[in-house]
Amino acid sequence: MNWFRFKSLLLFYFRAITRYNVQSPFLYDFVTNVLDITKTYYVFDKIELERNKLLCNFEKIEITDFGAGSAQIKSNSRSISKIVKNSVSKKSKCRLLFNLVLHYRLKNMIELGTSLGISSSYLASSDPNCELVTLEGDPSIIAFANSVHNNLGIRNIKIFCGRFSDTLPEALEDINTLDFAFIDGHHLEVPTLEYFELVLNKCHNNSVVIIDDIYWSKEMNQAWNVLINRPEVTLSIDLFDIGILFFRKELSKQNITYIPFQYKPWRIGLFG
Repeated sequence: MNWFRFKSLLLFYFRAITRYNVQSPFLYDFVTNVLDITKTYYVFDKIELERNKLLCNFEKIEITDFGAGSAQIKSNSRSISKIVKNSVSKKSKCRLLFNLVLHYRLKNMIELGTSLGISSSYLASSDPNCELVTLEGDPSIIAFANSVHNNLGIRNIKIFCGRFSDTLPEALEDINTLDFAFIDGHHLEVPTLEYFELVLNKCHNNSVVIIDDIYWSKEMNQAWNVLINRPEVTLSIDLFDIGILFFRKELSKQNITYIPFQYKPWRIGLFG
């Protein structure tokens, strides 16, 4: 962990609240039914079995990376196993995505950053009637993602290959309204803000946008701070690894930093 992330983690911890400090009914519902639940679904084990297969795959492929690259790996030649370890969303994050999409019954979704297809499998498995469009820059990676989706029998995913700046406008043309967007790629401030702007044009009052790796670098954190101050954003939730944006006009403007209670057990509302 670099110095910026370490310092940011300390600051995050000290300002974070737990479920016992939540007052808004909407936020309490979100914490109770999306963040702090341990319920599992049968599909979780199936998807994690695919992840484990990829973890055991030491085949090396050449990656065409259009973004900021990996913080851990500088070479464009990477094994599938290392891609899984360093670039694919962790199980806890994927389950959060699944819980969120399921709880709010989000149907029309887009993901920027397919990688090996694990997070997209979680998203698409939340409802067989939902539609997920996912974007990936590298065709070799897409081949593995397609294999994962096929092994799981998932049929409600469409993948676009190429630079996000080219494929995102094309993908959005066929979407009337967007319920959910997961922006997980490029990891640079200006492109992240540009992608958000394009996605926002398709969003509505109940849409949810998630920005991944908001403390990946100072630049990504700057992008996050710009986004939470947008007038369209009425509620932002900082979970350190990801940031969640809501646009519901019925909510009062709030920027929340949240941590599960078990990591901060003394924060029970008695002392703030």
